[in-house]
Amino acid sequence: MKKTILSLCLTASLFAGNSTTTHAETMAEPYAPNVSVFDSVIYRDLFGTKEMRQVFSDENLIKNWLLYERTLANAQAKYGVIPKKNAEAIAEAAQWKNIDLDFLRKGTNKTGRSISTLTKIIRKAGGKEVSNYLHWGSTTQDVMDTATVLQVKQALELIDKQLEDVIALTADLAEKHKRTLMVARTNGQQATPTTFGFRIATYMVELHNHRKRIADLMPRVTIGQSTGAVGTLAATGPKGLKVQAEVMKQLGLNTPLMAWNASRDHLAEAVAVTGLIHGTLGRLATDINNWSRLEVGEVKEGEGGASSTMPQKKNPRASEFMGGLAQMARLRMSGVLEITAHADTRTGSPWIVEWSLIPEMFLITSASLNRAERMFAKLEVFPERMRRNLDLSEGYSMSESVMQYLAVKIGRNKAYKAVKTAIKKAKPGQTLREIILANPELKKEIGKDLDKVLDPNNYLGAAPEMVERAVKAVRKGV
Repeated sequence: MKKTILSLCLTASLFAGNSTTTHAETMAEPYAPNVSVFDSVIYRDLFGTKEMRQVFSDENLIKNWLLYERTLANAQAKYGVIPKKNAEAIAEAAQWKNIDLDFLRKGTNKTGRSISTLTKIIRKAGGKEVSNYLHWGSTTQDVMDTATVLQVKQALELIDKQLEDVIALTADLAEKHKRTLMVARTNGQQATPTTFGFRIATYMVELHNHRKRIADLMPRVTIGQSTGAVGTLAATGPKGLKVQAEVMKQLGLNTPLMAWNASRDHLAEAVAVTGLIHGTLGRLATDINNWSRLEVGEVKEGEGGASSTMPQKKNPRASEFMGGLAQMARLRMSGVLEITAHADTRTGSPWIVEWSLIPEMFLITSASLNRAERMFAKLEVFPERMRRNLDLSEGYSMSESVMQYLAVKIGRNKAYKAVKTAIKKAKPGQTLREIILANPELKKEIGKDLDKVLDPNNYLGAAPEMVERAVKAVRKGV
């Protein structure tokens, strides 16, 4: 996404979904051309949800900057670092209503950062009482990093809720189809019987693991930054640590053990988790797309995309977009290490990468999960077609079942060779049943148990029980 700190391609109301007419009127280019799918009026809903756009909107970002300045002043006043009346004046001046977006944009273009211009706006709104104590002992990175953390916290909470909703749908589907026969495919070829519920449950567990990852990383990523120019709190004075702890307490964030100006591992971890989510959704999209082919016909998306020229087509749009968004995520995952590539106390270039990478990854993750939820809510499943496809192997998908039955009697190696040899000698069109009946040795060893051995319902192992176990654990949040 071609997005600096302030992406003002649209009015704030157009981007965030809220009315900000007063501020939009001050902009030099309220309707500048859109060059990104993330900001496009036409495409943006395909690449992000309204809720996630709001999290990373200019309005929310600036409000977080203002919140930091107000909170800092309040904490400093509590410990006598600045006078209380000045902190109150800062709280009054550091408000969204006082922000001139056009002035802020121009200042950002000039300096490459927004905070020096932001403080000018606040000082102008508050006068001398504000000017003398605003931003006391703080630095641009304190404001921007803390705002980013607040955004990431909101974003992770949204993603977690979306995961919960998708997991609930997959749990219901897995439970319903825990005994619905389908053929397992390995390397694109038919293998042995499995169940549709078993396949869906594998995705359910992966998605559940992502929720656990989010819960695990949340305490690490929700750490604010309020440490001054190089992280030492020198400019705040002897009460610096107390002020820092109070700022974090009021913001609902954790206090950093050390300044993390150049240490971006926790933000990289948050982005990496969104990448893992795309790994699951991309794999799921491939399966759904393959299973919904006319030649396979085992499932069908309830929502489809019509063709502009072929009347019969109903394209699987959910899996298409989930797959495409996963590809976009893979391209951006290389940036995870880029944002950690700081030198000394601070380096500007990898920091700039974050301003684009973090919002984009969360936007496409929210869009993909939204697609997954809608898809599972309306997914059509065709058990009879699954059984028909299983039977296309003419019984050969049960060769392992035959081998395992014989292995108990004649040993595993001998059983494998006997079945393998018999299959090699088979005539075109000959079924596995016919092969066994034509082979005196196999026929004798299997005998009256042949129907039982060749019934795929009898070769599901613990699949239904594993589905039950997984669904139960996921619903309990284990």
